[in-house]
Amino acid sequence: MANLLPMRDIVPHMKNWSCDITVQERQQITSSMGTPTKKQKFVFYDSEGSRVEGIIFNDDIPRMSQALQIYKKYRISNAEVRPIPAKFQTSDLTVQWVISSRTVIDKIPDDDEVMPVSFCYSKFTDLVQYMDDKTKSVDVLGVVISALERKTVTKNSRQSDVQKFVLLNEESHTVLLSLWDTFLANEGEDILSKLHSFPVIIARRVKVNNYNGVALGTWFDSAILVDPPIQEARELKNWALRNTDLIKELVENKAYIKYNPHLSLKSDQKTTWICNITSSQKTIWVKAQISFEHIFQKYWYMSCKNCCRATAAGHEVVFTCNSCKEKHPAVPRCRFDVDLTDSTGVIPASLFGELAEKLLTFNALEAMQHFNENVELPLEFVHSELKSKNFLLHIKPVQAQLADARQRYTIIYYSEIHGAANSVQLAMQTKDGSPFPSKDSDTIQLETPGENSARSKICVRLSDRFDEPQHIDLEQDGNPECSSNKKQKLN
Repeated sequence: MANLLPMRDIVPHMKNWSCDITVQERQQITSSMGTPTKKQKFVFYDSEGSRVEGIIFNDDIPRMSQALQIYKKYRISNAEVRPIPAKFQTSDLTVQWVISSRTVIDKIPDDDEVMPVSFCYSKFTDLVQYMDDKTKSVDVLGVVISALERKTVTKNSRQSDVQKFVLLNEESHTVLLSLWDTFLANEGEDILSKLHSFPVIIARRVKVNNYNGVALGTWFDSAILVDPPIQEARELKNWALRNTDLIKELVENKAYIKYNPHLSLKSDQKTTWICNITSSQKTIWVKAQISFEHIFQKYWYMSCKNCCRATAAGHEVVFTCNSCKEKHPAVPRCRFDVDLTDSTGVIPASLFGELAEKLLTFNALEAMQHFNENVELPLEFVHSELKSKNFLLHIKPVQAQLADARQRYTIIYYSEIHGAANSVQLAMQTKDGSPFPSKDSDTIQLETPGENSARSKICVRLSDRFDEPQHIDLEQDGNPECSSNKKQKLN
Protein backbone atom coordinates (compact mmCIF):
# COMPACT_ATOMS: atom_id res chain seq x y z
CA MET A 1 0.00 0.00 0.00
CA ALA A 2 1.36 3.43 -0.95
CA ASN A 3 2.35 5.85 1.80
CA LEU A 4 0.01 8.84 2.12
CA LEU A 5 2.36 11.82 2.28
CA PRO A 6 2.04 15.61 2.29
CA MET A 7 3.17 17.23 -0.94
CA ARG A 8 6.32 18.76 0.60
CA ASP A 9 7.70 15.28 1.44
CA ILE A 10 7.39 13.96 -2.11
CA VAL A 11 10.73 14.45 -3.85
CA PRO A 12 11.93 13.69 -7.39
CA HIS A 13 12.24 10.00 -8.34
CA MET A 14 10.30 8.85 -5.25
CA LYS A 15 8.22 5.69 -5.65
CA ASN A 16 5.29 4.14 -3.78
CA TRP A 17 3.54 7.28 -2.50
CA SER A 18 0.06 8.82 -2.47
CA CYS A 19 -1.07 12.40 -1.90
CA ASP A 20 -4.41 14.16 -1.48
CA ILE A 21 -4.52 17.19 -3.77
CA THR A 22 -6.93 19.77 -5.16
CA VAL A 23 -6.73 20.99 -8.77
CA GLN A 24 -6.05 24.73 -8.72
CA GLU A 25 -5.42 25.28 -12.45
CA ARG A 26 -6.20 23.33 -15.59
CA GLN A 27 -4.41 24.78 -18.60
CA GLN A 28 -5.06 24.34 -22.31
CA ILE A 29 -3.51 21.59 -24.43
CA THR A 30 -0.44 22.98 -26.21
CA SER A 31 2.17 21.69 -28.64
CA SER A 32 5.91 21.89 -28.15
CA MET A 33 7.57 24.17 -30.68
CA GLY A 34 9.24 22.20 -33.47
CA THR A 35 8.07 18.80 -32.17
CA PRO A 36 4.83 16.78 -32.38
CA THR A 37 4.68 16.53 -28.57
CA LYS A 38 1.41 17.68 -26.99
CA LYS A 39 1.02 18.45 -23.31
CA GLN A 40 -1.47 19.74 -20.78
CA LYS A 41 -0.41 21.30 -17.52
CA PHE A 42 -2.14 21.48 -14.13
CA VAL A 43 -1.35 23.07 -10.78
CA PHE A 44 -2.07 20.97 -7.68
CA TYR A 45 -2.08 22.06 -4.05
CA ASP A 46 -2.62 20.23 -0.76
CA SER A 47 -4.12 21.15 2.62
CA GLU A 48 -0.85 22.75 3.70
CA GLY A 49 -0.82 25.10 0.73
CA SER A 50 2.13 23.41 -1.01
CA ARG A 51 1.95 23.35 -4.82
CA VAL A 52 3.37 21.28 -7.67
CA GLU A 53 2.92 21.19 -11.42
CA GLY A 54 1.09 18.27 -13.01
CA ILE A 55 1.56 17.40 -16.69
CA ILE A 56 0.06 14.91 -19.15
CA PHE A 57 1.62 14.08 -22.52
CA ASN A 58 0.32 12.99 -25.93
CA ASP A 59 -1.99 9.91 -25.98
CA ASP A 60 -2.46 10.05 -22.20
CA ILE A 61 -4.26 13.41 -22.50
CA PRO A 62 -7.66 12.09 -23.71
CA ARG A 63 -7.47 9.18 -21.24
CA MET A 64 -6.41 11.05 -18.09
CA SER A 65 -7.31 14.73 -18.51
CA GLN A 66 -11.04 14.41 -17.80
CA ALA A 67 -10.26 12.69 -14.49
CA LEU A 68 -8.84 15.96 -13.13
CA GLN A 69 -11.46 18.71 -12.92
CA ILE A 70 -10.66 22.16 -11.61
CA TYR A 71 -11.36 22.86 -7.91
CA LYS A 72 -12.01 19.13 -7.23
CA LYS A 73 -10.11 16.97 -4.75
CA TYR A 74 -8.30 13.71 -5.63
CA ARG A 75 -5.90 11.12 -4.24
CA ILE A 76 -3.04 10.63 -6.70
CA SER A 77 -0.68 7.64 -6.62
CA ASN A 78 2.13 6.37 -8.82
CA ALA A 79 2.91 9.58 -10.72
CA GLU A 80 6.47 10.13 -11.92
CA VAL A 81 8.14 12.90 -9.90
CA ARG A 82 10.89 14.92 -11.52
CA PRO A 83 12.47 18.38 -11.24
CA ILE A 84 11.49 21.04 -13.78
CA PRO A 85 14.51 22.34 -15.71
CA ALA A 86 15.05 26.03 -15.00
CA LYS A 87 14.46 27.06 -18.64
CA PHE A 88 10.96 25.50 -18.55
CA GLN A 89 9.87 27.03 -15.24
CA THR A 90 7.17 29.65 -15.82
CA SER A 91 6.34 30.28 -12.16
CA ASP A 92 7.72 29.45 -8.71
CA LEU A 93 7.05 25.72 -9.20
CA THR A 94 10.17 23.52 -9.37
CA VAL A 95 8.72 19.97 -9.17
CA GLN A 96 6.56 18.23 -11.75
CA TRP A 97 4.31 15.18 -11.52
CA VAL A 98 3.90 13.30 -14.81
CA ILE A 99 0.41 11.83 -15.02
CA SER A 100 0.21 8.75 -17.25
CA SER A 101 -2.10 5.79 -17.79
CA ARG A 102 -0.27 4.05 -14.92
CA THR A 103 -1.18 6.82 -12.48
CA VAL A 104 -4.04 6.07 -10.06
CA ILE A 105 -6.50 8.95 -9.59
CA ASP A 106 -9.35 8.59 -7.08
CA LYS A 107 -11.87 11.35 -6.42
CA ILE A 108 -12.42 12.06 -2.72
CA PRO A 109 -14.99 14.19 -0.85
CA ASP A 110 -14.02 17.82 -0.38
CA ASP A 111 -15.31 19.76 2.61
CA ASP A 112 -13.12 22.83 2.03
CA GLU A 113 -15.16 25.84 0.96
CA VAL A 114 -12.18 28.09 0.32
CA MET A 115 -8.90 27.23 -1.40
CA PRO A 116 -5.98 27.70 1.05
CA VAL A 117 -3.84 29.39 -1.60
CA SER A 118 -3.03 33.01 -2.27
CA PHE A 119 -2.29 34.93 -5.47
CA CYS A 120 -0.39 38.12 -6.14
CA TYR A 121 -2.54 40.31 -8.39
CA SER A 122 -1.47 43.29 -10.46
CA LYS A 123 -3.57 46.41 -9.99
CA PHE A 124 -5.28 47.71 -13.12
CA THR A 125 -3.42 51.00 -12.68
CA ASP A 126 -0.06 49.15 -12.72
CA LEU A 127 -0.67 47.22 -15.95
CA VAL A 128 0.73 49.96 -18.19
CA GLN A 129 4.30 49.20 -17.09
CA TYR A 130 3.99 45.72 -18.65
CA MET A 131 2.46 46.89 -21.95
CA ASP A 132 3.84 45.09 -25.03
CA ASP A 133 6.57 43.40 -22.96
CA LYS A 134 6.70 39.83 -24.30
CA THR A 135 8.95 38.70 -21.44
CA LYS A 136 6.42 39.48 -18.70
CA SER A 137 2.90 38.44 -17.82
CA VAL A 138 0.49 39.42 -15.06
CA ASP A 139 -2.23 37.96 -12.83
CA VAL A 140 -5.43 40.00 -12.46
CA LEU A 141 -8.66 39.63 -10.53
CA GLY A 142 -11.87 41.08 -11.94
CA VAL A 143 -15.60 40.63 -12.33
CA VAL A 144 -16.89 40.12 -15.87
CA ILE A 145 -19.67 42.61 -16.62
CA SER A 146 -20.04 42.32 -20.39
CA ALA A 147 -18.83 40.50 -23.49
CA LEU A 148 -18.20 41.98 -26.91
CA GLU A 149 -19.00 40.22 -30.14
CA ARG A 150 -17.09 37.07 -31.04
CA LYS A 151 -14.94 37.47 -34.15
CA THR A 152 -12.80 35.39 -36.47
CA VAL A 153 -9.56 37.09 -37.45
CA THR A 154 -6.41 36.16 -39.36
CA LYS A 155 -3.46 35.96 -36.99
CA ASN A 156 -0.01 34.72 -38.00
CA SER A 157 -1.41 33.47 -41.34
CA ARG A 158 -4.12 31.38 -39.69
CA GLN A 159 -7.68 32.04 -38.63
CA SER A 160 -8.36 32.43 -34.93
CA ASP A 161 -11.49 33.04 -32.88
CA VAL A 162 -11.39 35.84 -30.33
CA GLN A 163 -13.84 37.51 -27.98
CA LYS A 164 -13.27 40.42 -25.63
CA PHE A 165 -14.64 40.37 -22.09
CA VAL A 166 -14.95 43.44 -19.88
CA LEU A 167 -13.31 43.13 -16.46
CA LEU A 168 -14.20 45.50 -13.61
CA ASN A 169 -12.41 46.02 -10.31
CA GLU A 170 -13.57 47.62 -7.08
CA GLU A 171 -12.05 50.95 -8.14
CA SER A 172 -14.58 50.98 -11.02
CA HIS A 173 -11.82 50.69 -13.62
CA THR A 174 -12.48 48.48 -16.63
CA VAL A 175 -10.08 46.62 -18.90
CA LEU A 176 -10.71 44.38 -21.91
CA LEU A 177 -9.51 40.76 -21.78
CA SER A 178 -9.27 38.88 -25.10
CA LEU A 179 -9.79 35.12 -24.98
CA TRP A 180 -8.39 33.28 -27.98
CA ASP A 181 -9.32 29.94 -29.57
CA THR A 182 -9.33 27.11 -26.96
CA PHE A 183 -9.72 29.58 -24.08
CA LEU A 184 -12.81 30.92 -25.79
CA ALA A 185 -14.18 27.43 -26.44
CA ASN A 186 -13.70 26.36 -22.82
CA GLU A 187 -13.50 29.08 -20.16
CA GLY A 188 -15.17 31.56 -22.51
CA GLU A 189 -18.32 29.46 -22.78
CA ASP A 190 -18.36 29.04 -18.99
CA ILE A 191 -18.12 32.81 -18.50
CA LEU A 192 -20.91 33.49 -21.01
CA SER A 193 -23.23 31.02 -19.29
CA LYS A 194 -22.70 32.86 -15.97
CA LEU A 195 -22.62 36.42 -17.32
CA HIS A 196 -25.95 37.32 -15.67
CA SER A 197 -24.55 36.48 -12.22
CA PHE A 198 -21.31 38.54 -12.47
CA PRO A 199 -18.69 35.77 -12.70
CA VAL A 200 -15.36 36.60 -11.08
CA ILE A 201 -12.22 35.42 -12.81
CA ILE A 202 -8.54 35.21 -12.05
CA ALA A 203 -6.63 35.64 -15.29
CA ARG A 204 -3.19 34.14 -14.72
CA ARG A 205 -0.11 34.83 -16.80
CA VAL A 206 -1.87 37.02 -19.35
CA LYS A 207 -0.12 39.55 -21.58
CA VAL A 208 -0.65 43.31 -21.42
CA ASN A 209 -1.29 44.70 -24.91
CA ASN A 210 -2.06 48.08 -26.40
CA TYR A 211 -5.62 48.17 -27.70
CA ASN A 212 -6.99 51.69 -27.30
CA GLY A 213 -4.81 51.89 -24.23
CA VAL A 214 -4.23 49.04 -21.77
CA ALA A 215 -5.74 45.67 -22.70
CA LEU A 216 -5.14 42.03 -21.75
CA GLY A 217 -4.86 38.87 -23.83
CA THR A 218 -4.31 35.16 -23.31
CA TRP A 219 -1.33 33.25 -24.64
CA PHE A 220 -0.25 29.59 -24.51
CA ASP A 221 0.73 29.56 -20.82
CA SER A 222 -2.27 31.51 -19.47
CA ALA A 223 -4.95 30.11 -17.17
CA ILE A 224 -8.44 31.49 -16.57
CA LEU A 225 -10.05 30.57 -13.23
CA VAL A 226 -13.82 31.15 -13.30
CA ASP A 227 -15.50 31.79 -9.94
CA PRO A 228 -12.59 30.26 -7.99
CA PRO A 229 -13.38 29.32 -4.36
CA ILE A 230 -11.08 31.91 -2.79
CA GLN A 231 -11.92 34.69 -0.38
CA GLU A 232 -10.95 37.61 -2.67
CA ALA A 233 -13.18 36.34 -5.46
CA ARG A 234 -16.18 35.99 -3.17
CA GLU A 235 -15.67 39.47 -1.77
CA LEU A 236 -15.51 40.92 -5.29
CA LYS A 237 -18.69 39.11 -6.35
CA ASN A 238 -20.51 40.45 -3.29
CA TRP A 239 -19.27 43.95 -4.17
CA ALA A 240 -20.62 43.56 -7.70
CA LEU A 241 -24.01 42.40 -6.43
CA ARG A 242 -24.18 45.51 -4.22
CA ASN A 243 -23.32 47.80 -7.14
CA THR A 244 -25.59 46.54 -9.91
CA ASP A 245 -26.71 50.09 -10.77
CA LEU A 246 -23.10 51.19 -11.34
CA ILE A 247 -22.41 48.15 -13.50
CA LYS A 248 -25.60 48.68 -15.51
CA GLU A 249 -24.56 52.28 -16.23
CA LEU A 250 -21.05 51.22 -17.32
CA VAL A 251 -22.48 48.63 -19.70
CA GLU A 252 -25.09 50.97 -21.17
CA ASN A 253 -22.58 53.79 -21.73
CA LYS A 254 -19.94 51.40 -23.10
CA ALA A 255 -17.31 53.36 -21.22
CA TYR A 256 -14.98 50.37 -21.47
CA ILE A 257 -14.33 50.94 -25.19
CA LYS A 258 -12.99 54.42 -24.54
CA TYR A 259 -9.38 55.25 -23.77
CA ASN A 260 -8.84 55.44 -20.02
CA PRO A 261 -5.93 57.76 -19.12
CA HIS A 262 -6.11 56.59 -15.50
CA LEU A 263 -4.83 53.20 -16.67
CA SER A 264 -2.61 54.19 -19.61
CA LEU A 265 -0.89 57.29 -18.21
CA LYS A 266 1.80 56.85 -15.57
CA SER A 267 2.13 59.47 -12.86
CA ASP A 268 5.74 60.07 -13.97
CA GLN A 269 5.07 59.47 -17.67
CA LYS A 270 8.09 60.37 -19.77
CA THR A 271 7.75 61.71 -23.29
CA THR A 272 10.19 61.71 -26.18
CA TRP A 273 11.38 64.31 -28.64
CA ILE A 274 9.85 63.96 -32.08
CA CYS A 275 13.34 63.61 -33.55
CA ASN A 276 13.87 60.42 -31.48
CA ILE A 277 10.72 58.65 -32.66
CA THR A 278 11.27 55.50 -34.73
CA SER A 279 8.67 53.59 -36.70
CA SER A 280 9.60 50.41 -34.79
CA GLN A 281 8.07 51.75 -31.56
CA LYS A 282 4.61 50.37 -30.89
CA THR A 283 3.35 53.35 -28.91
CA ILE A 284 4.96 56.68 -28.12
CA TRP A 285 4.24 59.54 -25.73
CA VAL A 286 5.12 62.98 -27.06
CA LYS A 287 4.66 66.54 -25.88
CA ALA A 288 3.88 68.75 -28.85
CA GLN A 289 1.73 71.39 -30.46
CA ILE A 290 -1.10 70.45 -32.81
CA SER A 291 -1.02 72.33 -36.07
CA PHE A 292 -3.16 72.48 -39.21
CA GLU A 293 -0.45 74.31 -41.15
CA HIS A 294 0.85 71.58 -43.45
CA ILE A 295 -1.82 68.87 -43.48
CA PHE A 296 -5.52 69.34 -43.02
CA GLN A 297 -7.67 66.79 -44.78
CA LYS A 298 -11.03 66.77 -43.09
CA TYR A 299 -13.49 63.97 -43.89
CA TRP A 300 -16.72 62.61 -42.59
CA TYR A 301 -17.33 58.89 -42.75
CA MET A 302 -20.37 56.71 -42.49
CA SER A 303 -19.93 54.65 -39.34
CA CYS A 304 -21.70 51.69 -37.76
CA LYS A 305 -23.41 52.95 -34.62
CA ASN A 306 -23.29 49.47 -33.07
CA CYS A 307 -19.53 48.96 -33.10
CA CYS A 308 -18.18 52.44 -33.97
CA ARG A 309 -16.35 51.17 -37.04
CA ALA A 310 -16.04 53.55 -39.94
CA THR A 311 -16.34 52.89 -43.64
CA ALA A 312 -15.87 55.14 -46.62
CA ALA A 313 -18.46 57.83 -47.02
CA GLY A 314 -21.37 56.72 -49.16
CA HIS A 315 -24.88 57.67 -50.10
CA GLU A 316 -26.82 54.84 -48.46
CA VAL A 317 -28.61 55.49 -45.20
CA VAL A 318 -28.33 51.80 -44.22
CA PHE A 319 -25.24 49.72 -44.93
CA THR A 320 -23.64 46.43 -43.92
CA CYS A 321 -20.82 46.97 -41.44
CA ASN A 322 -17.53 45.27 -42.32
CA SER A 323 -16.88 44.62 -38.63
CA CYS A 324 -20.11 43.19 -37.20
CA LYS A 325 -21.52 42.05 -40.58
CA GLU A 326 -24.93 43.48 -39.75
CA LYS A 327 -26.99 46.23 -41.38
CA HIS A 328 -27.15 49.46 -39.40
CA PRO A 329 -28.19 53.06 -39.98
CA ALA A 330 -25.21 55.10 -41.09
CA VAL A 331 -24.00 57.81 -38.71
CA PRO A 332 -21.35 60.46 -39.45
CA ARG A 333 -17.87 60.06 -38.00
CA CYS A 334 -15.14 62.67 -37.85
CA ARG A 335 -11.57 62.23 -39.11
CA PHE A 336 -8.82 64.68 -40.01
CA ASP A 337 -5.03 64.92 -40.20
CA VAL A 338 -2.75 67.28 -38.31
CA ASP A 339 0.92 68.00 -37.73
CA LEU A 340 2.52 67.35 -34.33
CA THR A 341 5.32 69.83 -33.76
CA ASP A 342 8.01 70.36 -31.15
CA SER A 343 11.39 72.10 -31.35
CA THR A 344 12.99 69.10 -33.07
CA GLY A 345 10.65 68.22 -35.90
CA VAL A 346 7.19 67.53 -37.28
CA ILE A 347 5.25 64.30 -37.80
CA PRO A 348 1.81 63.78 -39.41
CA ALA A 349 -0.95 62.16 -37.39
CA SER A 350 -4.66 61.37 -37.71
CA LEU A 351 -7.55 61.79 -35.28
CA PHE A 352 -10.84 59.93 -35.36
CA GLY A 353 -14.27 60.07 -33.76
CA GLU A 354 -14.75 61.78 -30.43
CA LEU A 355 -11.09 62.81 -30.18
CA ALA A 356 -11.41 64.75 -33.42
CA GLU A 357 -14.72 66.33 -32.38
CA LYS A 358 -13.28 67.39 -29.04
CA LEU A 359 -10.38 69.19 -30.72
CA LEU A 360 -12.59 70.91 -33.28
CA THR A 361 -15.26 71.77 -30.66
CA PHE A 362 -18.10 70.56 -32.91
CA ASN A 363 -19.27 67.11 -33.92
CA ALA A 364 -19.46 65.32 -37.25
CA LEU A 365 -23.22 65.88 -37.56
CA GLU A 366 -22.76 69.64 -37.17
CA ALA A 367 -20.00 69.54 -39.78
CA MET A 368 -22.31 67.73 -42.18
CA GLN A 369 -25.06 70.30 -41.61
CA HIS A 370 -22.64 73.15 -42.36
CA PHE A 371 -21.54 71.30 -45.48
CA ASN A 372 -25.09 70.73 -46.69
CA GLU A 373 -25.83 74.44 -46.18
CA ASN A 374 -22.55 75.58 -47.79
CA VAL A 375 -21.56 77.36 -44.58
CA GLU A 376 -17.93 77.32 -43.52
CA LEU A 377 -16.96 76.05 -40.08
CA PRO A 378 -15.22 78.46 -37.66
CA LEU A 379 -11.85 76.78 -38.07
CA GLU A 380 -9.75 79.95 -37.96
CA PHE A 381 -10.76 80.43 -34.35
CA VAL A 382 -9.87 76.80 -33.52
CA HIS A 383 -6.53 77.15 -35.23
CA SER A 384 -5.62 80.37 -33.39
CA GLU A 385 -6.52 78.72 -30.08
CA LEU A 386 -4.29 75.72 -30.78
CA LYS A 387 -1.25 77.89 -31.51
CA SER A 388 -0.92 78.82 -27.84
CA LYS A 389 -1.42 75.30 -26.44
CA ASN A 390 0.77 72.28 -25.76
CA PHE A 391 -0.53 68.74 -25.59
CA LEU A 392 0.50 65.40 -24.17
CA LEU A 393 -0.23 62.79 -26.84
CA HIS A 394 -0.19 59.00 -26.97
CA ILE A 395 0.38 57.93 -30.58
CA LYS A 396 1.06 54.72 -32.45
CA PRO A 397 2.44 54.11 -35.96
CA VAL A 398 0.26 52.70 -38.71
CA GLN A 399 1.53 50.38 -41.41
CA ALA A 400 0.79 52.66 -44.36
CA GLN A 401 3.21 55.49 -45.07
CA LEU A 402 2.57 58.78 -46.79
CA ALA A 403 3.43 59.26 -50.46
CA ASP A 404 6.70 60.95 -49.50
CA ALA A 405 7.74 57.91 -47.40
CA ARG A 406 7.06 59.58 -44.08
CA GLN A 407 5.60 57.38 -41.35
CA ARG A 408 1.99 58.07 -40.38
CA TYR A 409 0.68 57.96 -36.81
CA THR A 410 -2.71 57.69 -35.14
CA ILE A 411 -3.47 59.71 -32.02
CA ILE A 412 -4.89 57.41 -29.35
CA TYR A 413 -5.24 60.03 -26.64
CA TYR A 414 -4.35 63.66 -26.05
CA SER A 415 -4.61 66.05 -23.13
CA GLU A 416 -3.79 69.72 -22.89
CA ILE A 417 -0.81 70.63 -20.71
CA HIS A 418 -1.54 73.65 -18.54
CA GLY A 419 1.61 75.53 -17.63
CA ALA A 420 4.84 74.03 -16.34
CA ALA A 421 3.31 72.44 -13.25
CA ASN A 422 2.56 69.00 -14.59
CA SER A 423 3.78 65.52 -13.80
CA VAL A 424 4.82 64.70 -17.35
CA GLN A 425 8.56 64.71 -17.82
CA LEU A 426 10.35 65.15 -21.13
CA ALA A 427 12.71 62.30 -21.94
CA MET A 428 16.41 63.03 -21.97
CA GLN A 429 18.24 64.17 -25.07
CA THR A 430 19.63 61.98 -27.83
CA LYS A 431 22.71 59.84 -27.24
CA ASP A 432 25.06 62.54 -28.46
CA GLY A 433 23.53 65.07 -26.08
CA SER A 434 21.76 67.01 -28.78
CA PRO A 435 18.00 67.35 -28.91
CA PHE A 436 18.23 67.02 -32.70
CA PRO A 437 18.74 63.79 -34.65
CA SER A 438 22.18 62.92 -35.93
CA LYS A 439 22.80 61.77 -39.47
CA ASP A 440 23.25 58.18 -38.33
CA SER A 441 20.26 58.03 -36.00
CA ASP A 442 17.46 55.63 -36.86
CA THR A 443 14.64 58.12 -37.09
CA ILE A 444 11.81 58.72 -39.47
CA GLN A 445 11.98 61.39 -42.12
CA LEU A 446 10.88 64.70 -40.66
CA GLU A 447 9.77 68.06 -41.88
CA THR A 448 11.46 71.13 -40.52
CA PRO A 449 9.26 73.40 -38.38
CA GLY A 450 8.47 76.52 -40.31
CA GLU A 451 8.59 74.93 -43.75
CA ASN A 452 5.69 75.99 -45.98
CA SER A 453 4.66 78.42 -43.27
CA ALA A 454 2.24 80.14 -45.55
CA ARG A 455 -1.21 81.13 -44.42
CA SER A 456 -3.14 78.26 -42.87
CA LYS A 457 -5.07 76.08 -45.29
CA ILE A 458 -8.10 76.12 -43.07
CA CYS A 459 -10.02 78.85 -44.90
CA VAL A 460 -11.08 76.87 -47.95
CA ARG A 461 -14.45 75.74 -49.14
CA LEU A 462 -16.03 72.97 -47.10
CA SER A 463 -16.62 71.12 -50.34
CA ASP A 464 -12.83 70.84 -50.62
CA ARG A 465 -12.74 69.35 -47.14
CA PHE A 466 -15.32 66.69 -47.69
CA ASP A 467 -14.71 65.82 -51.31
CA GLU A 468 -13.03 62.39 -51.39
CA PRO A 469 -12.92 59.18 -53.42
CA GLN A 470 -15.94 56.92 -53.00
CA HIS A 471 -13.94 54.00 -51.61
CA ILE A 472 -11.23 55.49 -49.44
CA ASP A 473 -9.24 53.00 -47.34
CA LEU A 474 -9.07 53.99 -43.69
CA GLU A 475 -5.61 52.50 -43.36
CA GLN A 476 -4.22 54.53 -46.29
CA ASP A 477 -3.61 58.24 -46.53
CA GLY A 478 -6.55 59.69 -48.42
CA ASN A 479 -5.00 62.82 -49.95
CA PRO A 480 -7.89 63.28 -52.41
CA GLU A 481 -7.80 65.96 -55.02
CA CYS A 482 -9.86 68.96 -54.02
CA SER A 483 -12.92 69.79 -56.05
CA SER A 484 -15.10 72.86 -56.08
CA ASN A 485 -18.15 70.73 -56.75
CA LYS A 486 -20.32 70.14 -53.74
CA LYS A 487 -20.64 66.50 -52.72
CA GLN A 488 -24.00 64.88 -53.40
CA LYS A 489 -26.23 64.79 -50.35
CA LEU A 490 -27.25 61.58 -48.61
CA ASN A 491 -30.59 60.20 -49.57
